[in-house]
Amino acid sequence: MTGNGDSGTKKQLIWEWAFVVFLLGAGFLLRVWGLSKAHFWDEAVYLQNAEVICCGKVNYSELGSRPPLLSLFFALTFLVWHHVYAASIAIALLNALGPVFLYFSGRMMAGRAAAVLASLLLAFSPYFVGVFPPGFVSDDTGNSLLSDSPALTLHVLALWLFLRALHQQTGLRFAWTGFVLGLAVLMRFASLSSAGLLALLVFFADEWWRAARACGLGFAASIGPYLCWSRFGYGGFLATFQSGWEHFAGPGRPPLFYLESFVHMFSWITVVGLVLWAIDWIRRGRRHAEESGAVQGYLADEKGRLEVFLLFWAAGVLVSFSLLRHKEPRYVMAMAAPVFLLAGIGLATVLRSSKAGGRIAGTVLLTSALAYTFAPSLERFESPLIDNEVSEEMKVAEFLSKYVPRDTVLYANYNYPLFAYYTNLPVHPILATGQALYDTLNHLPGDGILIAYRPNDDVQEPQLNWLDSNPHFHRFREFPSLVLYEYRVRETDPPTLSSAPQ
Repeated sequence: MTGNGDSGTKKQLIWEWAFVVFLLGAGFLLRVWGLSKAHFWDEAVYLQNAEVICCGKVNYSELGSRPPLLSLFFALTFLVWHHVYAASIAIALLNALGPVFLYFSGRMMAGRAAAVLASLLLAFSPYFVGVFPPGFVSDDTGNSLLSDSPALTLHVLALWLFLRALHQQTGLRFAWTGFVLGLAVLMRFASLSSAGLLALLVFFADEWWRAARACGLGFAASIGPYLCWSRFGYGGFLATFQSGWEHFAGPGRPPLFYLESFVHMFSWITVVGLVLWAIDWIRRGRRHAEESGAVQGYLADEKGRLEVFLLFWAAGVLVSFSLLRHKEPRYVMAMAAPVFLLAGIGLATVLRSSKAGGRIAGTVLLTSALAYTFAPSLERFESPLIDNEVSEEMKVAEFLSKYVPRDTVLYANYNYPLFAYYTNLPVHPILATGQALYDTLNHLPGDGILIAYRPNDDVQEPQLNWLDSNPHFHRFREFPSLVLYEYRVRETDPPTLSSAPQ
């Protein structure tokens, strides 16, 4: 009997690790597909900051207002292979680890069936691999060079470490959890809210005050050196956080924006799973209430308490970001872990039946629904593995690098991080708008080149006719979406770049 039991356990372990390898490999392949040299705004910022860290590039930096960990991650990657593809490959692998950690977390909380379903939802849901329904636009994809998906991986890792610490309660385990929470904040400043919500798990410990102390020490060890760097580099321990908040801006969205976007992000099957979880949770609560009293019915066991915590975590993230004026779908990716875990628990109820026929029918139904939900993710393979398309900004940067003196200052009020990353020319961003923009353009600090975009949906100023009538500016190269102007401080000085090829 013992031998058969050991054999069964070994087979189960082999199947489990085969699933984990599949989860990681397939998730990585979906996220890495479509490697591109062309990146935009925030992606260029993190790449540029990485160049500043590893290569001493000095023409532009936003390290004073951006979280440092993603740029540091790219910088370390560049030490192995200094190419933009390396950054995309590394971040795809990091993002593919999220579903793996979610599986291990779900297995500890709710069993293998729920863990498998939750991890599959995170690994293959179209939004999380960068496939969006018509009319639904988002910046983040599985291999985009933004911080939201990597921060999500760190959130899930912290959850797994927390559950392990609660299972075997030692100060060191809680300290490691706090350390990872600090990394999540350094990956994305807005992760502070999720880190605070996750830290509430210390109250599940037998001696919560000891767990809280160890977790706090780990958090301090993680984030403390960065705060000191901020203090000496920018004049305050929280100076970079404050600067990041001041630069947080964009169009306003209605308060219910995230609820309206929910099904597009998390898919209809997740909504079904949440409904099934709610029904099952109420049913279990009533059963426990009959046994232990109505007040404690829903919190009668550890599993029920953890599920309540997941609900509180998801609601906390949703509410905190809904209160902000500027909203983008990717901001609430932080709620993916609790949402998918609860949905996985709910969907797993379909597989529970006292009869074999019911279990088979439930398995077939659930497998078909998941296949239908994940099918759009395969659209990523319709494009080539490597996208050789070059953006217009890259063409402009190549022109500037070839025909403009190396000390020429570039002035821009739009897309300036791209020109910083794709050139080595010093970049001077112009942040003013309205009349202040034109006042600034009349008094730029030195000769240089102004990159002026033609009016489009994102930028309307400066008006090209105003620049054409201003004696400080002279056109010397035009592109489909922008015009390069040579700026001379002295109006009487003739243009010097007129010999550049047209």
